[in-house]
Amino acid sequence: MRKVVRDAIAAVRDAGGTNVRVSEGGRHTRIHFTGPDGKRSLVLLHRGSVVSRWFPTQVRSQIRRKLAT
Repeated sequence: MRKVVRDAIAAVRDAGGTNVRVSEGGRHTRIHFTGPDGKRSLVLLHRGSVVSRWFPTQVRSQIRRKLAT
């Protein structure tokens, strides 16, 4: 999960996002960030034991969609 979070933070920064914060709960990890337009966003990552190999790709896609709007 740490690698997925690191990759997600890198994806946010590569897409022009700033002010990245990570908060961890019992079942989810939240990545808070600010987009290039100043809009604050959140990505919620499930911390389950069953994570497919496509999970990092899905997270990057979700971040791109949030930063594009």
